[in-house]
Amino acid sequence: MRFDLFWVLLGRTAYVFAPLYLIPFAYGFVCGEPAGAFLALAVLTGVLGMVFGNMGRSHMRQLSVLEGALFLFSVWFLLAVLGMLPFHLAAPALSPADTFFECISALTTTGITALGDDLPPTLLLWRALMSWFGGLLFIVILVTVLPVVSGCFGVDFTVQQERLFSPLWNRMTRPMREMTLLYIGLTLAAAGIYLMAGDAVFPALLLALFTISSGAGPMTGGLPPDGALMLGAGLVCLLSALPLLTIWQYVRGRSAVAIARHTELRAFFLLLICAGTLLAVPPLLHGTLPLGASLSRGYFYAISFLSTNGLLLQEEVPFHHGTELLLLLLAMIGGCMGSAAGGFRISRILVLTSLAWTELLRTLHPRMVLAVRQGGEAIPLHSAGRILVLAFIFAAVFSLSSILVALAGLSPIETITLTASCLTTTGGAAALADLDTAAALPVWTKLVCAFLMILGRIEVFAFFLLVGAAFDDTSHKW
Repeated sequence: MRFDLFWVLLGRTAYVFAPLYLIPFAYGFVCGEPAGAFLALAVLTGVLGMVFGNMGRSHMRQLSVLEGALFLFSVWFLLAVLGMLPFHLAAPALSPADTFFECISALTTTGITALGDDLPPTLLLWRALMSWFGGLLFIVILVTVLPVVSGCFGVDFTVQQERLFSPLWNRMTRPMREMTLLYIGLTLAAAGIYLMAGDAVFPALLLALFTISSGAGPMTGGLPPDGALMLGAGLVCLLSALPLLTIWQYVRGRSAVAIARHTELRAFFLLLICAGTLLAVPPLLHGTLPLGASLSRGYFYAISFLSTNGLLLQEEVPFHHGTELLLLLLAMIGGCMGSAAGGFRISRILVLTSLAWTELLRTLHPRMVLAVRQGGEAIPLHSAGRILVLAFIFAAVFSLSSILVALAGLSPIETITLTASCLTTTGGAAALADLDTAAALPVWTKLVCAFLMILGRIEVFAFFLLVGAAFDDTSHKW
């Protein structure tokens, strides 16, 4: 089997990734810091993109499932290797395991750090840019490659996917451009929000790059407990958790009523309100915070973890019993389909809930004809069945991974939060158990966690497709 279009996708990704090196190069040039390596790496990455594009020049312009799955899994390794080079050129003494872990964490928008904040400004900017690009790449994948690979695991159940998505290359380029422009616009808006909240230019840029990609967490060093900054960060986290593709389609169609009736959006805001209110109750009951501070803190953390940003506040007010569990649950659920957020996604939770309720009614009334519905529309049984399979695979991977991570000598709560942090791409989940940094973890644990971050970003399914294809080829050879 030929993989021409796979190389084309890698080449286009390298082309888009290459100009990112010029941003820290320009910053270093203006500020008088040594940043010449970034210019050389930009040229090297551009040449690499040309080589990959030339390898796939004879592609058939139609993406196969196996090609898409291979791209979903391998692109993160390619970008991580390219992202490691500036760290080693600036500080050769850094461990390759630490820099690989750092780059995977940034690209998958997880936000766990093994290097901390004690880095030159150019490297801090480069790490934020990698997180931003990882969020952009994931959104582009959602509207191009993922529907081809995973079929009914697509963006929205309220639209006909076969009309929106196509494995043909010339039909994939338009949604790529649209999502890229929309993502850049949201990033500029996020930076403006932080500037209006009173943040300085450079910290505002870094925080905007991290939060719009849902990659904030321990990498950001936490947010000062300032009311304006908390409000601004909450708004940006909200933008990162919304279904951008669906909203964009409705805006283009000028259908504001359809947005208001969108089932997943309504469930998202209902969950946000309930979670924020619940998080505000313990400080009030214990008298540690007044009403206003409790509500603002509760809703800030609710949107922070529901968007899988995991952004924490720089304060000494401790979490009360049960709060960490609720925040971990929000991270596991995640944002809406079509957003930069990770997690299992609210739309799939709604489908599983509808499936469970339908099976209960079918048990009580065996002769009734029932359908799994979401938003008033019937969901095909094969789609609901695949989501059920995905839930089982996710639970199985989480259980086995927790057992493996526990071998590093971590406590049960540290093991659970670290595994959940990796699979849901929520770095703040590990910080709930005081794992603010992964520097002390063994090398093999960092590599396992990096692998789990990739699985969480590609939503597990593509990896098992590759495994299944490998075993299938082996069985044919035997």
